[in-house]
Amino acid sequence: MRLVEREGILCLPKFSEGENSQGEVTKTDIMTTDEVASYLKLKLKTAYHLAAKGDIPGFKVGGSWRFRRSEIDRWIKKRERKLDTK
Repeated sequence: MRLVEREGILCLPKFSEGENSQGEVTKTDIMTTDEVASYLKLKLKTAYHLAAKGDIPGFKVGGSWRFRRSEIDRWIKKRERKLDTK
C-alpha cells in the first residue's frame, strides 16, 4: 500500500487507486478489508470480525468485504460523539 505525506505525516491516500477496463488508474473511496484494517490500525482478523458482526459499516461483493471510506469516517465521528457525551 502506498502512503502519502500530509503535513509532515505519512498517511493512507484519501482514495484507493484501481484500474478500469481500459487500464486507466481510477480513484475510489471503496476500501478492501486490508485497507480498512490499516486505516483503523486493526489486525486483519479483527476487521473481518467487526464487519461480520455489523459493528463497522461495510458490504460484500461476492465473498469479499468492501468499505466506503466516507462511511468509516462517519462511523468514527459517531463513536467519538458517544464518548464525548459520557
